[in-house]
Amino acid sequence: MSATFLEIALPISQQLSPGIKGASIISLTDGGYLLSFEERPEVIRLDRDLKEVWRRDLQAQNIRYVSCHISANADASLIGVSGYNDIRIFDAAGQLRWTFTHEPWNSFTGANCFFSPDNLLLWIIAPGDPDHLYVIRCTDFAMLDHYTLNGHQENNYNFMATPDKEKVLMEVAAGQDDASLFLIQLTDGKITLQELLSCNDRIAGNFSPNGNEFVTGPHNSEGIEIFAFPSFENTASLEQADLFASAAGYADSEDPDTLNFISLFLSDTTLLAFTRFGRLLLVNRQTMACMGELVAEGNIIQAYDDSWNVTTNPAAITEYAGDIVTVQVDQQRLVLTYGTGDIRWHDLSPLKDLAGLT
Repeated sequence: MSATFLEIALPISQQLSPGIKGASIISLTDGGYLLSFEERPEVIRLDRDLKEVWRRDLQAQNIRYVSCHISANADASLIGVSGYNDIRIFDAAGQLRWTFTHEPWNSFTGANCFFSPDNLLLWIIAPGDPDHLYVIRCTDFAMLDHYTLNGHQENNYNFMATPDKEKVLMEVAAGQDDASLFLIQLTDGKITLQELLSCNDRIAGNFSPNGNEFVTGPHNSEGIEIFAFPSFENTASLEQADLFASAAGYADSEDPDTLNFISLFLSDTTLLAFTRFGRLLLVNRQTMACMGELVAEGNIIQAYDDSWNVTTNPAAITEYAGDIVTVQVDQQRLVLTYGTGDIRWHDLSPLKDLAGLT
């Protein structure tokens, strides 16, 4: 257990209130952002000061419980919209460049698309019986190769960059039933796929800034796991019981707090664990001990009784909950989206002196 449980206040450095619930945001290399919504067709491009550059109807809303995913290439010259029954690529001004049509995804399944860091390749998945992985050349959208996957319209697929620019991480999740990670790459014109068996039933987090480690959160009741890169050998772990034994507070809840899938590197020495109650717990990478909590301005965690009414009666508390929906680390800042639709950025500079604390 940490000698002192730290509570570190994070003031809001920027805030966006679009007034629409279900907002998603991705960062661009020019410091700007792309904003989309679960139930609205438009995509909004913002500059680094969150001022609107353009707004386009790209039909980017969710359809029949299939999420629409927005992606962008390294220089933000191409934007990918992966939706219900097609994948569309737009230029930086939001003008259509290419469309790949596929059969509709089943409800609660889907995939994003992924641009390689050198802007040369586009990775996509088309659903079917079975699902197929494709790699496309970005200059002319020619198909270079395809790979038959084991899925049959029951998975969510998510691509992630790795510290090795030639390799891409592909996360495959089938609801509560299964979660797998794969390394994919194009070698001599052919797709190769390596299953990372050491990471089975883990939810992908992110890579440490130095590129040497990768963190995962639990798919079910597991804890936080650390894997070396590129070997993906398990090098450290923190069980949930140990995490919450060190995390002060909220002991009066009838239902105990648990990890809420998301675990992230904030720096090479500090991890973030997002919990079901909406807490942002800090973990020392060296000791793998919980050492404190980020208290983000505007994140109100309230107590509820068994009828899901807000209560201040300690004897009636069965649950706590905040309003945070997603947690991202972007450009040395923490980005939080809320159920109200608000998006808030928090500067992480208050954490700069945490290295070495136990």
